[in-house]
Amino acid sequence: MQHTSVQDLFREQIKHYSKKEQALDSQIIPQVLKWLKSKKVSKKIDICEFGGGAGQLLNEIRKSYPKANYINVEIVPDYKNYLPSKDITFVTGTVLNSGFPDNSFDILIMRDVIHHLVGNSYQETVNNQKLALQELRRLAKPGGVIFIEELTNGWIVISLLIYLLTKLNSYIGLRSSVFSINPNTIVLFLTHSGLVRLCEIIFKKKNILKKDFMKPKMKIGGKMAHFGSPIIKVFLLIRK
Repeated sequence: MQHTSVQDLFREQIKHYSKKEQALDSQIIPQVLKWLKSKKVSKKIDICEFGGGAGQLLNEIRKSYPKANYINVEIVPDYKNYLPSKDITFVTGTVLNSGFPDNSFDILIMRDVIHHLVGNSYQETVNNQKLALQELRRLAKPGGVIFIEELTNGWIVISLLIYLLTKLNSYIGLRSSVFSINPNTIVLFLTHSGLVRLCEIIFKKKNILKKDFMKPKMKIGGKMAHFGSPIIKVFLLIRK
């Protein structure tokens, strides 16, 4: 189960998360196109993104590879009104309860979603993060691939502190755009090693084809909100 703050946050910030530039810096776009080219895919395939906002990332891939079925799954139905293309199918849902049958997609994408999968407790949040990855494994077709890009925190103690403070702030109600403080922003960041380890358990180590660790561009307020701990963007390419 997800905490009600998740839907409230993305409903409140719909204009922000619907901006075109939200997807342009993602490593997923060139990596998906590279994979499609290397496999010389000729058939019409099924590509699904969970938590895709208004479908900006899918639309960038679609521009270079139009012969695919594109599905954007988002928890807030209003994002459908901001879709950049009628060729992207919008589905209201969540990676925790997608409703799709097994082996549905050739390519699955999840970008900066895991740390938002908060439940009503710490343990429920941890379970949600595991369930999301298990759902991706279930939905991928045999031979299909999964692209994950996730913001992580280098120190588990700081990750826990951020979770506890954001949970507390959901009751206090402080707001600051500079420090990304919002009463609906409850987050639990995995460490980069923790995310990789979890994926190795769920998907098996041999199926992780690529992993990259990058320092994302962040404003000073965002860095301060992480208490000076290392912030790392993790990219993973995983096969079914």
